[in-house]
Amino acid sequence: MMKLIDTHVHLGVSKFSGVATTEADIIDAMKKYNVETSLVMPQPTLEDIEEVHRRIARFSAAYPGKIYGMAAIDPWLDEERFDSQAQECFEQHHFVAIKLHPMGHNISPLSPRCDQIYAAARKYKVPVIVHTGIGNPFSLPSLMIEPARRFPDVPIILAHAGFAVYTDEAVVAAKACENIYLEPSWCPTYTIKKMVDHIGAERMMLGSDHISNLPIEILKLQTIGITEQQMEQILYSTPKQLFHIS
Repeated sequence: MMKLIDTHVHLGVSKFSGVATTEADIIDAMKKYNVETSLVMPQPTLEDIEEVHRRIARFSAAYPGKIYGMAAIDPWLDEERFDSQAQECFEQHHFVAIKLHPMGHNISPLSPRCDQIYAAARKYKVPVIVHTGIGNPFSLPSLMIEPARRFPDVPIILAHAGFAVYTDEAVVAAKACENIYLEPSWCPTYTIKKMVDHIGAERMMLGSDHISNLPIEILKLQTIGITEQQMEQILYSTPKQLFHIS
């Protein structure tokens, strides 16, 4: 059976949808759908984020090699507090990515405040995951072209790859910048096939966003007519390499 890494999993309660996800929910879904590794971040909320990071760290420690943490540090924090949280997440907890949520953080990716996120990703050699699609104008995929060009050594993952409506724009952004990758949760099947055709499976990965969405995202990849090698690349090889998963 093909190995699978879910690169977009949330822990906690979302202030947008009200969806609550526990550690047990995640492990149960991983067993049910044969997920080898899940990359877990806080739900899009600014409340008690440090405690959620520590909760994810405990979760990761309880399931080594299966659960990896990802940070979601508020870019509105002053430099000292931001750096302190980044140091804890990456030096103590060994998280593997940092998330920017333009809608959740109420900020444009072009704001100078967001340079803290890109600079931390460069310092700790981790990718940046950026929510795109819902929450415009701040969530437009094209807004990541300029940061991607200023930080060409930082992999930037467009979560939801434009969220169906802006998928063509996500493809354009990825074509413009070789360090932009696409995670197409919630996108229609034909747009996912377009992504594979235009930027290649080497720059794509699977993400569920909500664990109940996991079987749908897997099924979409199974029905768009890609090769087994492309499937393996998206489900496993690309994220394994990008997130340095051992």
